[in-house]
Amino acid sequence: MKITREKIALLIFAALLAVVAAASVSYFFTSRNFNVAASYVDDQVGSMEDYTVVVYNGTVEPQEESDAADTAAPWMGNGAPAGQEGTDAQVEEGRKILELGEAEDGLGHKVYLSDVNDLYREKGASVLSLNLTKAGQYEEPQLFTVGERKIGVLEVSAYVSERKLKKLADGLRERGASSVICIARTTVLLASPASVDVLIVTGPEKDLSVDGGFVDGTFVVRTPDVGSVGALVINHANVVSARVISPE
Repeated sequence: MKITREKIALLIFAALLAVVAAASVSYFFTSRNFNVAASYVDDQVGSMEDYTVVVYNGTVEPQEESDAADTAAPWMGNGAPAGQEGTDAQVEEGRKILELGEAEDGLGHKVYLSDVNDLYREKGASVLSLNLTKAGQYEEPQLFTVGERKIGVLEVSAYVSERKLKKLADGLRERGASSVICIARTTVLLASPASVDVLIVTGPEKDLSVDGGFVDGTFVVRTPDVGSVGALVINHANVVSARVISPE
């Protein structure tokens, strides 16, 4: 009888742990959904005093995107990461209010990095601009002070092990970085992105979302097409979401 009681107690304890774990996961996603939705509202009304925004130029040619091979890293699983939370309507509305097209002698339209920089500064956000046109600019890890936040940026151009990436990220955090962003042409250059907060992929990787999504706790996002600008929006709670500012 004693053994039976012990087994029952263990089962009850395990069930309680499962309930607590489920509640914790639900709270995380509910909280994140709220924060992301709130960021779109603040973006729309132009009240972003508590936000840090990292803007970066589009680097993918449309032809590259259509010809992209399915070469995602194994840690990406069978497809792209789940998209950022928030309804489709919120995402579309977020894009709609950020249209900044400018005519270029009848050759089409283009959004400029400086325009998006100015746009978010006018809304009260602290802004960091990353020009990703030339590869290798951030191979030497750099620390930027953006408002009251420090952001570490590093770039990898050759395969980097999980241990090496962690060492680079830890070095930036020891210098005060509250967020670490890694830039890479493709996900296959990283054994794992787990030690950085954000991974920006500049190449035309198939099915990788320009709206971003999480893989092993890291926000993974692809740069948009040339002529558009991407933006990472980070709120006071360090919750990140992505935007695409397009001329269309």
